[in-house]
Amino acid sequence: MMRSWDRAAGRRVAELARERVKDEWRTDERIAELESDLEEARMLRGRLDAKLRAKRVELAGLRGEHAALLRRYATAETERASALEKRRLLAIEAAAAPAPTDTKQLPAVSEERTSAGAPTSLGYARAHAAMAALARKAQERALPKARAVGELPTAPPATSGSVPARRPAAAVAPYAAQRRTASRVEGGFDFFGTKNSAQARAAIEAVQNEDLADVVGAEALAAHKAESDRETAEPEFKPPTEETRAVGQVIDLTAHDETEPIDVVRLRTAIS
Repeated sequence: MMRSWDRAAGRRVAELARERVKDEWRTDERIAELESDLEEARMLRGRLDAKLRAKRVELAGLRGEHAALLRRYATAETERASALEKRRLLAIEAAAAPAPTDTKQLPAVSEERTSAGAPTSLGYARAHAAMAALARKAQERALPKARAVGELPTAPPATSGSVPARRPAAAVAPYAAQRRTASRVEGGFDFFGTKNSAQARAAIEAVQNEDLADVVGAEALAAHKAESDRETAEPEFKPPTEETRAVGQVIDLTAHDETEPIDVVRLRTAIS
């Protein structure tokens, strides 16, 4: 009996030990599964956190765009209200201002103008006569001044008429023959500086003579020019007097100068 009980108790203990080992294995497997699930949950949580951050950034951008659109809409509404207010004020001013009743009227028809306002031949003739009268008055005002300085003899009064007579072209009396100055010009260079000054003086005298001829007449100017040339004409060498003997007379010896001419162009080329 005792042996049977001992064998039964041994079998029971063995079964309990096997059950305990099985429970330990199951517990270990369950722990391993739970740990793997925990790792997967952690990874999934990380991915979800990243997606959440991206969505939050996108939402912030959308909120900024929405605020910008609201601001633009508010600005457009303000401008629209300002434009409507200006239009309303303009309409009020236009309604308050009196309508213009005066219209542009054409000039009345007369002998000097047609119905369209264009001048006629009679108007042109009267205008020409007025211009001629102004020219005569200017010439009459210039005559006393010319007589006062002794530059112009008494001239007959101009004949009256609607169209003044044409004046002849201004003629300048020929200049007296002048002694040619000894000027050596080589390559466009003037040694004594008399070329440009003589040309400028001649041009100025020609312009002055033309202006004077327009005022006093070409014939009077020619007579005055010939008179002044005869008065101012002098011989090339003046007769010796006490003053000239004391001071001396300057004689131009350039024509007898035998100095070798200088090639200015070649000198400039050598220097450069």
